[in-house]
Amino acid sequence: MKSFTHPTRIATPLIRFATLGPLLALFLNCLPGGGPFLKGGYINGLQITPAATRIAGAPYDIVCHDAQEADRRKKEKLEEKAAREGRVLGPPVKYVSPETYSGGCEQTGSHSVFFLFNLFPITPRMRPEYAMALPVQRLGGDTMVNIRSWHEVHLYSLLGRVSVFKVRGDVVRFRIPKAEPVKKKNKRKRRR
Repeated sequence: MKSFTHPTRIATPLIRFATLGPLLALFLNCLPGGGPFLKGGYINGLQITPAATRIAGAPYDIVCHDAQEADRRKKEKLEEKAAREGRVLGPPVKYVSPETYSGGCEQTGSHSVFFLFNLFPITPRMRPEYAMALPVQRLGGDTMVNIRSWHEVHLYSLLGRVSVFKVRGDVVRFRIPKAEPVKKKNKRKRRR
């Protein structure tokens, strides 16, 4: 005698696949990067800002990293000597006036936040002012001018994404005006 398989036993797995298959395909296609194992990303929001603070005609110099001075300090071990003496050397920089500046001293700073599974922020929130402060502190400047900023998103499929705010511009330091000697005023003695 031949065994007979009921049609519902054959149809049940097909029905399950027919309903769950498209849902699974939609879920995988909705993932960033187009799939569960790809890495991708994009850039958006390019902004150009003339200055981080109001300069209002104040005299300033552009701060550039001085590679020759950095090499000289490394060869002569000046930072170690200064540390033994209790002194702190500033960053190896040179100052260029804006009239003679032709480019090449731009500095970059960034700050990011990581979202686990594209939903939960794991690191502290993104702060653009922190991204701007990094290059200014690194060179010992006061502020930035000619600022270009953009937002990058790095996608890591199922794992999550990283949002990065990047800033690029020129670090400046304000010129300190020369102090003039204080003139003493002659005080008159008051008579009563």
